[in-house]
Amino acid sequence: MNYDRSVQVYEKLRKAGFSKNRAKILALLEQKPDLSLADITLTLGISNSRASEGLKFLMKEGYLQRMEVKYIIGKGRTKHIYRLKMKIDDIISDVKRRVAVIISFENNIEP
Repeated sequence: MNYDRSVQVYEKLRKAGFSKNRAKILALLEQKPDLSLADITLTLGISNSRASEGLKFLMKEGYLQRMEVKYIIGKGRTKHIYRLKMKIDDIISDVKRRVAVIISFENNIEP
């Protein structure tokens, strides 16, 4: 994992308006795709509930996808893994575009 890249991505996401935990999750998934909730909480050192909230929000916004994986066919529980649906720079551009639309709408300005 490239620590410098993770820090750089985290800082860009924070400047774009993401919360600390959401920015951490996105920066981590850029470096290591296909992580489970448990992997994310252990790696980032955040609680299960905070990680779950962050993942739900990021999926709702269309930045992440969740996939079901079974390691042993027919046995055991299904495991969910998460991965980015778009590149980090595209996510940042999308957030900035959404903010511009909201500001334009609130001020009665054509976007």
